[in-house]
Amino acid sequence: MDTPRGCSRGEQHLEMLFYAYQMFDGGVSYYGYRGTMMDHFTEAILDLGSHIKQANTDNVSLKKRASFLMVECFQNILRHGIQEESGEAEGFFGFYSSSDFLTINTINGINPSSVDPLRSALDDINALSPEEKKQRYREIIQNESFGEEGGAGLGLIEISRKSGSKLKYEMEPKPLGKFCFHQQVTIHYNDEPTIPPQIQFTKMVEKWMEDNAIHMIYRGKLDHQSLQPIIDIMSGMAKAGQWENLGKLMDTLKEIQHSLFETDAQSGIMVVGQHEGTRFIQVGIEVLPQEKDALCTLAKMQFKAQQWKSADAHRPFAACVSRSVGESKELFTFQLVP
Repeated sequence: MDTPRGCSRGEQHLEMLFYAYQMFDGGVSYYGYRGTMMDHFTEAILDLGSHIKQANTDNVSLKKRASFLMVECFQNILRHGIQEESGEAEGFFGFYSSSDFLTINTINGINPSSVDPLRSALDDINALSPEEKKQRYREIIQNESFGEEGGAGLGLIEISRKSGSKLKYEMEPKPLGKFCFHQQVTIHYNDEPTIPPQIQFTKMVEKWMEDNAIHMIYRGKLDHQSLQPIIDIMSGMAKAGQWENLGKLMDTLKEIQHSLFETDAQSGIMVVGQHEGTRFIQVGIEVLPQEKDALCTLAKMQFKAQQWKSADAHRPFAACVSRSVGESKELFTFQLVP
């Protein structure tokens, strides 16, 4: 661990951020959210997906399909996931975007009585040819009353058609006779697709998030277009005022980036979590080794200017910690506690 000049505290709290950074390959974008799913997240999910640099492709059809799949997969959690006592659905939504593919993963609880019918429907759809899926879609449109089962079948067929891939899934038994439904949908950007991370990878990430009380992970470009939808999702959570200081994070990042870099599109990672009842935000920015001292000085100035204050022991760091993550770059990190 390398601490820039004038900085000396905070290393032990940032191990979680470095671990999260190492979970994903370089050059990819990743987003994972675990918690309460709310309908008004849909627009932010759509914005986030549209700003991810998906394969640097100019194929408008692929981009439209990717956006549709993101929204449809998220909406499926709201429509068919088990509602908690609060009346809200809990679950996991995430995507992994590379130059070759976009993979969308969802996890939500389902009623035991729905396991076999859902498994049967998925296996049936996976066995259909593209033309048969099109015909099945027409039949549902013409004949179904669009109750819960009809709507679910229609949505799954559309997801399968738009992705052009088989629907991967897993029914995971949980204690007390409960089940979790894992679904993975992949859209490939070329004719010789590489193999994307599998459901097991998502299960590992989600379990790590649960064990460490992590609400959200994002790895990719730390620009305004990518971060604003994330801020909208977190600030729109059920408990009023829970994330009201996230706006300050946006201002802090923008000031740091505009002062030190020619562009605001620095790559990095952002983690939002909770420790002993106190919520925190951890940020890592990929920088050149010679940039870290100036960045540390500016970051501390911005912390002071934005009045990040907390009585908690995990208050905003005076320290800014960096670590080598390659031959020519370091991950410059800090934590904020609203």
